[in-house]
Order: sequence, then structure tokens, then C-alpha cells
Amino acid sequence: MKKTELLTEFDKKCAALRQFVFADPYIAESTGEYKLTTLFKNSVVFISVTDGKERAAVFNCAAPTIEQAWDGAYALAKKYVSDKKLQTLWLKADIMNDCRISDYAAVRQDIKRSREYFYKRGISFDAEFYTALLEAQLNCGGLIDYKAKALDLDKLREYFAAAGNDMFVSIPEQVITFTTIGYICDEDMKTYKLYPDEENYGRRITGEINAAQLGDVIARSSEYLSKCLDENGRFDYGVNPVTGEHFTSYNILRHTGTIWSIIMQYRATGNEALIPKIESAIDFMLQSVEQPDDDHAYLVERKSDEIKLGGNAVMIITLSAYMEVFGTDKYNELIRRTANSILDMQEENGSYFHVLSFPDYERKDRDRIVYYDGEATFALAKAYGVLKDEKYLSAAKKALDYFIANGYTRFCDHWIAYAVNEVTLYDPQEKYLTFGLKNANENLNRIFNQDTTFHTFLELLMATFELYSRIIRDNLPTSYLNRFNADYFMRTIFRRIHYMLNGYLYPEIAMYMHDPLEVVYTFCVRHDSYRIRIDDVQHYIGGYFSAYSHFDELKEHFDKLVKQAAIREEDKQADDRAEFVKWIIENT
Repeated sequence: MKKTELLTEFDKKCAALRQFVFADPYIAESTGEYKLTTLFKNSVVFISVTDGKERAAVFNCAAPTIEQAWDGAYALAKKYVSDKKLQTLWLKADIMNDCRISDYAAVRQDIKRSREYFYKRGISFDAEFYTALLEAQLNCGGLIDYKAKALDLDKLREYFAAAGNDMFVSIPEQVITFTTIGYICDEDMKTYKLYPDEENYGRRITGEINAAQLGDVIARSSEYLSKCLDENGRFDYGVNPVTGEHFTSYNILRHTGTIWSIIMQYRATGNEALIPKIESAIDFMLQSVEQPDDDHAYLVERKSDEIKLGGNAVMIITLSAYMEVFGTDKYNELIRRTANSILDMQEENGSYFHVLSFPDYERKDRDRIVYYDGEATFALAKAYGVLKDEKYLSAAKKALDYFIANGYTRFCDHWIAYAVNEVTLYDPQEKYLTFGLKNANENLNRIFNQDTTFHTFLELLMATFELYSRIIRDNLPTSYLNRFNADYFMRTIFRRIHYMLNGYLYPEIAMYMHDPLEVVYTFCVRHDSYRIRIDDVQHYIGGYFSAYSHFDELKEHFDKLVKQAAIREEDKQADDRAEFVKWIIENT
């Protein structure tokens, strides 16, 4: 694009964003509050701009009015766009709405109290905001050393130097910490206000979640996974978006589970271009399969020469999903052999041995990861669904009996939820239905209040919702239903659907990363350096795909329970009024 076209593009987005921002009635009220309650009387506006190829450049101005501050930041950003001949992909504005003078020692204490990458205030190192950094710059730029509970002085110097700012020398004893109200104009010229509250701070306000939003999130994030596949069917395993460093390790178990997500993407979109990608990823997986005889097959982790119970299980789960979606039985024999291998790893009491060595197939590790137990049980139930061989269902039920006897609800395990839901399709005994409901019910407080996006929780809730919905629909006998907190359960599902979007890299967050376009519109684990790894994305998609698939039913249940709760509250208020009137009559 020519320079004039680039500037026109920038000005269009800036004008659209300015109109959107100044139409927000919250602005004047919010900025006025801190001017009344602090010694700082200026308004401060930040404008961030990027072409998506590198971290956003940020320009700010402090002035007596928001309009003046905006014009000052706009002029600096426009000069940068002109000088760099930059295409404006995303443009973001932040208006300061709170500021405090703090001792740096107090800031370090706040960092210490925060989870890693969860300190949610910007910092200015001078009163004029010449050396100021937004919260997103601090975290997405890796400028806080969370292990040392301090700002990283060397990285701060590098960051300011790269921005051409030579005013920062050292961290003063006192700094100004602040928050902002954010707004973004995206690649499609759409404008969004960002959440100003601490819990959802800095991501776009989505309003009431609907199925279309979930469908878009699933399509974009699973597209990230399909783009990660190379021509050999191997995934780019993961990346640290803060530094841009890609992970060099690999894990065939996680590879196998990720194929499941791309199959879900195909199921949701019908995109034929995904078929060869799915096939190539399966072919890559099959290179790690060993079949020592006609009755057994094992998925081998080559780097450690191990056979993991969970690997065998996830292979069955993925292949059965493939056959269901594409209407084929091509992997029946491999599923039979792999299920037999799981049976050999099951103990008489229903528990499992977790790891074998390869190539001798000797028992190596009794207990590795508790999730393997639920994965194996789910896989055996899926194998029964495909092959109709009773021994697989019997083994799955024996495992559930072991889980019940040994209090497995304490693990808050999503694979257990999948397993119970699958087994009860074929044998809805009350003890299994009760166990499935308890697995969610006894963990609702933990799940509802979890302050990270903990992606497997939504999978647990949705697998349990399928079970709960079937119990209600088919009138399945379970006395535990009377103790099941259905209202809290539904509220928890919708809370997790909403809260987990804090792990989704919208442009307003991705733009401050090392390679924005590489990581935008996928999922991350914020408290681990915003880690993006294929299995993390897989679990996010798993929960959201189930919520998307059942959204109308979810909404119906939720609305019904909320309405019932409102009626109960009205009845309670009526009873309270009646009691009050009765007291008046009896005491006058």
C-alpha cells in the first residue's frame, strides 16, 4: 500500500474508534473520579497500533482534557505509522480511569500476591507519564519477573530503548500504578469496549453468550490447530507467545488427543479442506503404533520408550470419533487390539497399571497420572460402542466401581465425567448415575470460584450436563437427584463458558505478544507465560464444542431454573410480608 493509503487506513480506524470512545458515557464520569480523589489532574490516553507482524507500538499523552490527551497520542501514533509505512491491522485506545502513587516496595508485594501474569495494573515511572506501560505491555512483554516478585530492570531498559524512549533509567522508589478503560478497532473495522473490571480486565465485552459466538471461537481456535500441522502430519507442539520461542519437545499422546479437536472442527463446519489434515495427523500417529501380535496394539512414546495407558485410551477415543463422523469401520481392528491392551493393564480390583516399558512391554510405573484412569474407562466404553463386545463394557464398569469405592470425585476429573456418561448410555445403573452427578456436584464451589481458566472444568461440566439431561429426559432412577444442586450447576456452566474466554487471545491481547498474527484467536494458559500448546487448545475446544452442540438445551434448562428461582424468591417475599402483617395484627 502507498503511504497515503496507509495513513488513510490509520485515520479511518482512529476516527471510528474516537467516535466510539467519546460516545461512551462512562468516560467522563470515570476519569472525573480519579481527578477528584488524587493529586493527578491530567487525563491520560494511550493509543496502540500494530500491523500484526510485531508487538504493538504504544503512544500516550497526558493533558488537562481527554480530547487534548487523545489528540496528543494520536499525533505521535500517526507519525509512527507514517515513518514506518505501517499497515494498521489493529488500533487500540486506553483511557486512564484510576491511578495511585505507590511505593515500589508495595508494588512488589502486590506482584507477590498475584498469580504469575495476573498483576493487572499499568505502571508509570514518572508523573508526566513519559515512561508509562500498560498492564498488557508489562505482562505480554514479560517485563515482570514473577519468580523474583519484581519488575525486570534489564528487560524494562531493553523495552524502552526499542521504543526509542531514552528517559527511563531505573525504577524509582515511588511509581504511579493505574488502570484504564480500553477500546479496540479490529481488522474488520468493528469496535469493541473492553472489560474494566479486574476479573475480565482488558478483553472485549461480549455481553450475553450465544451459540454464534461459541461457534466462531471454536472455528478460529481449531483453525489455529489445523495450521499447526506440517506436511508430514506433525503439529507445531507449542509456543511461548511472550518470547516467540517454540517448544522443541513432542508428546504423541497429546498429538493424538488434538486430532480429536480437528475432527470436532470438521463436524461443526463441514470444511472439506480439513479431511486431508485429519488423515495426515492420524497417519503420523500410526507411525508410533506397535502391534506385537494379532490381539494387541500399543501407542509408543518414542522419546521415552514408554507405553502410557492414557495414550492407548486417547487413540481409541480419537479413532472412534473419526469413524463416527466419517461413517467408516476402517479402524475397528486397531481399536479391538488397543482395547485388549488396556484390559491387560487393568488390575483385578478395577484399577489400572499406568506405564509399560518398550520394547519389552514390562510393567514400569504403577501410577503416573490419575487422568489415565478416566481416559482408559472412557476408551473401553467407546470400544464397546464400536465393537459391541461385552468384555469392554464389563471392564469399564469394574473401573467405575473402583472409582466409587475409592472416592474419585475428589480429583475433579473431566475424563471421569466422560467415562460415566458413556457407560450409562448402555447401563444406567443408579450407582453410576449418582457417581456421575456427585463428580460435578461435590466440585461446584471449586469450579465456580476457580480464578484461572482451567480448561478441563468445562469438559467435566458438559459431560455431566449430558448425563443430567438424559436422567431428566428418560426419567432414570437416581435418588441423588434430590441432592443435586441443578441451579448452581447451570450457573457454573454459564460462568465457566464466559470466564474461559479470558484464555482466548483476542487481538486486544495478542497485539502485545511477540508475533501477534501467529497467536491471535487461539487459547492460552495465562498463568504459565500465556503458554499455547496443542493439548491446551484441544481441551478448550472440547468444552466449548460440547456447549455449542447443546446450547439451546443449556439455555432452556438455565432459563427454567432461573425462572423457578425467581418464583421461589417471590414466594419467600410474599411469606415474609404475610408474617409481618400477621405480627402487626397480633400486636396492635
